[in-house]
Amino acid sequence: MNPMFLAREFNDPLLNLTLELFIRMISEQFKERLLSVVLYGSVTFDDLAPGYGDLDFLVVVTNELSEKDFGELTNLRKPFRSGKYGVFAHMLEGVFLPRKMLNPAVKGKAFWWGTSGERMWTENQLGWLVLHVIRERSVVIWGKDLRMEFPVASREALLEDVANFCKGVRANPLIGDIHSIEWLLSGARLLLWLKENRLSAKSEAADWGVDNVQGKWRELLPKAKYVRLNPHVANTADWKDWFNTLEPYIYEAINELEMELKAQGIQVTLED
Repeated sequence: MNPMFLAREFNDPLLNLTLELFIRMISEQFKERLLSVVLYGSVTFDDLAPGYGDLDFLVVVTNELSEKDFGELTNLRKPFRSGKYGVFAHMLEGVFLPRKMLNPAVKGKAFWWGTSGERMWTENQLGWLVLHVIRERSVVIWGKDLRMEFPVASREALLEDVANFCKGVRANPLIGDIHSIEWLLSGARLLLWLKENRLSAKSEAADWGVDNVQGKWRELLPKAKYVRLNPHVANTADWKDWFNTLEPYIYEAINELEMELKAQGIQVTLED
């Protein structure tokens, strides 16, 4: 397959150019070992927010990655993160996964490009809920469609991932900046899925939450949606002050999620 050919193009020409560059560079890295490139997350819901969040990808290769691959992929990422290739390149985050590790039960050697840096994986750490999203709502932009090789997640496993999300929020300090809105938007998105079994964009979930969330945190969702789509406004004093008021509403969102989980048979308890 021509490495410059996108099986799916998007409305933003700069996004398409970024993806073509990414595919060309990883094609040069893996050559015939490259099997598939998949996008998932906000971009596939037409809800990508340039300058905020991630451009999530899954790259599938034929076999386990080597130490040489790890070093070369680390170096390959540097110009993307530097800003040299624009905002979309900086947002790229995802995993280079051997085909056998599409099954989370199978261990191997994979490589993760994360927000906080790069690291090796010896097991598939995407989580059942993310794998479910990839199966149901991802887009293949190059190569084979291997999405159905992911095992189907049980409802219980998916609910446990939502419970782990709640535990993660409670266990970690909440930072009073633009990223605080992620807990509100993700809370609305997960609550929508729990109640209606429907995957959604964060913007769609924010709109849904205004009419369907029970707590006062629903009143903050339109503002959270706005600043996510317009992150350039976040550095003003008024927005910084607002971010510092969000903590009680985030916990209110988590409480509502946990109540819905309990109604569906999952009790969330923090570990000691």
